[in-house]
Amino acid sequence: MRIGIFETDHFEVTCATIRLFDHDQNNITVFTYEKSYRQLQFLLQHDMHKYEWIVKPEQQSKRRFINTIYNETKQRKIDLLFLNTITDNHLLYAWMIRRLKKVRVVVTLHDINNFFQFQPTFSLRRLIRIIGRRQLIRAVDEFNVIALTMVDHLKKKLPPGKQVHSLPGGLFDASAISNTPAPRHQVRIVVPGTVDERRRNYDQVFELLALCEKKAIPVMMILLGGYDAEHGKRILEKCKAYKNIRYYDAAIVDQPEFDKEMNEAHLVFTPSVINTIILDGVTETYGISISSGNLYDVVRHAKPWIIPQALTIPANMENGCIRYATVEDLLPHLQRLLREPSYYLELSNHALNHAARYTKEQVRLRNPSLFDHAGLHPLH
Repeated sequence: MRIGIFETDHFEVTCATIRLFDHDQNNITVFTYEKSYRQLQFLLQHDMHKYEWIVKPEQQSKRRFINTIYNETKQRKIDLLFLNTITDNHLLYAWMIRRLKKVRVVVTLHDINNFFQFQPTFSLRRLIRIIGRRQLIRAVDEFNVIALTMVDHLKKKLPPGKQVHSLPGGLFDASAISNTPAPRHQVRIVVPGTVDERRRNYDQVFELLALCEKKAIPVMMILLGGYDAEHGKRILEKCKAYKNIRYYDAAIVDQPEFDKEMNEAHLVFTPSVINTIILDGVTETYGISISSGNLYDVVRHAKPWIIPQALTIPANMENGCIRYATVEDLLPHLQRLLREPSYYLELSNHALNHAARYTKEQVRLRNPSLFDHAGLHPLH
């Protein structure tokens, strides 16, 4: 089977998609942008040669690259085209999909509500985006979401006859896991992902640091991601007032550095803004209509997770989490982690158990319509 996979910036998601379809009987062509290609080189390493790469040159327009995807898909006789991220030019993608009549196309939706709910606008650009999203929904028969908790929400919004898959945004590989010892003198906490106030409540990060200092609880906080120029600059400025916090004054953190910090961390902290507006005035709900990439940072590195009480996650992941209603709720847990190594071992074992549900083999078995259907041979 000839498979095409397209990505703009969710390179971790596309790495998982490539791994899932990587099989002797499949030929994979990846269409991507230069910044994602660089990170995929880190992630795939010695396997890069197994795939064919078509990388958009920096100077090439996005519209022309869409035309390249169309032409290459036709010439290579691609059977399945997986479009992992579409953030612009929706009308052109819809046009391309309609013309690829013999190609099975799957589109990943990262922010569901934005494709179905529209705020009144006098902006021509926004109006074009609205029309484009509507056309894309009509043109596509199969969709993908990266979290199981998003499936029902999307199904309720789609017209009858559309299919919804759920391929995760990351896979678990036991050979890549490093066993982090229980904290003894300091708890290392990472907040992964682009520093963006729309997605995470960083005031809760600073509140936790202040409370830990007041209670003499030794912690080190790492903001593990580049920063969004518009929505993250205030956070970096505020970091300068605190001693026990590290951050990256860059647009992106390269994957080797990201993985190193994740492996050395004890806990992953995701202070999600549960109901948030990412684009065009439409409210998205984390865990329901949009998913944090942290879900799969936790899976890939098998780490215990700190999350808000209101965040929806897969039920099987609950016992590897520390939930909080207020930031102060976290203090007894941090004190216990320093006092009782067995508590950290318990949380880590739970995290490892739920991560093991996201191996290639397990995910393939849960998605037979993608891996046992339409010419795709069973991969288990």
